[in-house]
Amino acid sequence: MDWDSCISDGACIEACPVQVYQWYRSEQDVPAIEMENGVSEGSGDAQNREGRKDYTDKPDPIRESACIWCMACVTVCPTLSIKVDEANLQAHEEAAKSFKE
Repeated sequence: MDWDSCISDGACIEACPVQVYQWYRSEQDVPAIEMENGVSEGSGDAQNREGRKDYTDKPDPIRESACIWCMACVTVCPTLSIKVDEANLQAHEEAAKSFKE
């Protein structure tokens, strides 16, 4: 999940049939009204979310192991912020096998 390009529209949360995603909140959240005409620079580090100042919630794949590999989240993401790479491809395929048995 690329939090820097995510626009927080919640499409992935709604599309996921097994509820992999939920909204992530932190103490650093800044209300959108305070970000009007503001600048928020992304860190490029999707793994280090603490300390970031985001103007809104972000979808968080907290139950990634429950993924059934349907790719619904990837399909509906308007900014292509959800990436599937070789590192998590194997984990998704293993998780998907448990639903086929």
